[in-house]
Amino acid sequence: MSNTGLQAGLYSEIRTLSVLVDTVIADLSTGAPGSSAARTELSKLLRHMMAGGSSAHLMRYLLPNSEAPAKTWSGLPDALERDPAPPDLAERLETLARILDRSRSAAFERLRVDAR
Repeated sequence: MSNTGLQAGLYSEIRTLSVLVDTVIADLSTGAPGSSAARTELSKLLRHMMAGGSSAHLMRYLLPNSEAPAKTWSGLPDALERDPAPPDLAERLETLARILDRSRSAAFERLRVDAR
């Protein structure tokens, strides 16, 4: 696969995760239950990524470049499934959203440079 293809795939994965995180943040602000589809899906995806699943490369790409401490991520899948949501859940997701936004911008820039 070409570098452009790899960058496009990475950009797509980051974007998909970003949309899901944003959906969960919106759900939290409206008081959606812990069993909401978006929270369950995000919890499963994060568990898969943290366990070394097929999207683990994305987690390794995002987290070492993160300003957030490891405790921000540990227990996040469990916190997503709790009802009511822990008080710090929205803040932790906002941190993840910022990291994803920066990573998505960087991936897009690399994609743009590779396309030249």
